[in-house]
Amino acid sequence: MDVKPIASTKPAIDVNLQNINRLEQQQQLQQTVNKKGEEGKVTPEQLQEALKDLKDKLSILNTQLEIKIDKDTDIIVVKVIDKTTHKVIRQIPPEYVLKIAKYLNEIAGLLYNEKV
Repeated sequence: MDVKPIASTKPAIDVNLQNINRLEQQQQLQQTVNKKGEEGKVTPEQLQEALKDLKDKLSILNTQLEIKIDKDTDIIVVKVIDKTTHKVIRQIPPEYVLKIAKYLNEIAGLLYNEKV
């Protein structure tokens, strides 16, 4: 009977070290994001002022900005509308995304008998 030596465990150690390095990098990134989030908090007044400035700048281009919360999905919807034709130039998120979100909420409601 032939006995073969067991393969070296060095590659497994290298893989584990790479995973540890990735984890450390992710933790550092999360700490950086958390620090910036604490320092860069926006007050409601600052947000209102920024929206007012944006609307003023868009009025020069003969467009208006409409920001609403979709009643079915509770998602913020931003529309850029042409003032003369009242047509939507751009909507974020698009209508199809809102329909998908609404459908997923309905499916979740059927599964759990409550809105998620």
